[in-house]
Amino acid sequence: MEKLFITQENLKVFIGNLKASCDEFIAPRYEHLGDIVLGDTKADGRELFNYEGNSVISPRAFLLPQTEKLFEIKSAKNCEFIAVKDKQKRIFYGVRPCDIKALRLMEKFFTGGEFEDKPYKEKFRNSVFIALSCIKKCSEESFCFELDSGPLAKEGFDLQLTPLNRGFMVEIGSKKGSQIVRKHKKLFSKAKPEDEKEVRALSLNFAKGKKKINHKRLAKVMRENKVQESIWDDIGLRCVVCSGCVTLCPTCSCFSIQDRLNGDQGSRFRYCDGCVYAGFTRMAGGNTPFPRHEDHIRRFFEHKLNIDTQRYGVSSCVGCGRCIQTCPGNISIRKFIEQTVDGS
Repeated sequence: MEKLFITQENLKVFIGNLKASCDEFIAPRYEHLGDIVLGDTKADGRELFNYEGNSVISPRAFLLPQTEKLFEIKSAKNCEFIAVKDKQKRIFYGVRPCDIKALRLMEKFFTGGEFEDKPYKEKFRNSVFIALSCIKKCSEESFCFELDSGPLAKEGFDLQLTPLNRGFMVEIGSKKGSQIVRKHKKLFSKAKPEDEKEVRALSLNFAKGKKKINHKRLAKVMRENKVQESIWDDIGLRCVVCSGCVTLCPTCSCFSIQDRLNGDQGSRFRYCDGCVYAGFTRMAGGNTPFPRHEDHIRRFFEHKLNIDTQRYGVSSCVGCGRCIQTCPGNISIRKFIEQTVDGS
């Protein structure tokens, strides 16, 4: 990947230029009680050029909204529908490497299989993703390095910025990114050897005392049902079905569909659903193959650490730590991984 350099002053100019080229500029900004939240800063200029930690929500909230209208039903009887198309051009700035990896996994889920999700694909295709690498852990709960999701993104970004003492090193990760840089080439210079040396030093420092998780071994233990029942029982007792984990997880992809009709007309909506809910697997007759409460939260763990590892070759837990931070029952997916791998 080509590596360039941009100063803090030129970055401000660059962002100003980018805002003029898009409909929404989604960037981290401070909200109530100092929370960092992604939001559209095109008009208010509240974006954080560099920051510590991670946003409460991930880019998933914009690509797979909590609720979205899929199409207008002009006549249910005559099957007359008009698709709702989202043509907004969005630029996502300051996306952490763990969330970049999550976006890549979500892209595979919604567009890489036998069927393509057109609303998701449309929003993804009209978006630009600018990553901001981590120079230290986002939180005590995060473990991105252990799951190969940080401190630098390896793929899935258009541009990636790494904070340095004298500015930012810039990596080009796609054709989109290359076109953007060419359009604003006067703002960039070639990265110096000392810039690359500083990035390597930051990466080595980030990795100190950390060990990669063998996600394939973890998936094998779970697939062979060798996780101690006491672990599942403890998680089941702690879970209060607040849905914080499935709401904030950057790779949760479950949704349901609902028609809202007024006579012969109405709309079809998609809304985010979650495997922790008791009704998630309830069948038309009212029965459910998973009646126990602990089985519901277990699905969340199985999905992230077992099923997706089989499907994609990597875990869909990216180690962002959001589910740990938000859980009132003190459930930790990181602790579960450690107990499962060490106890196998």
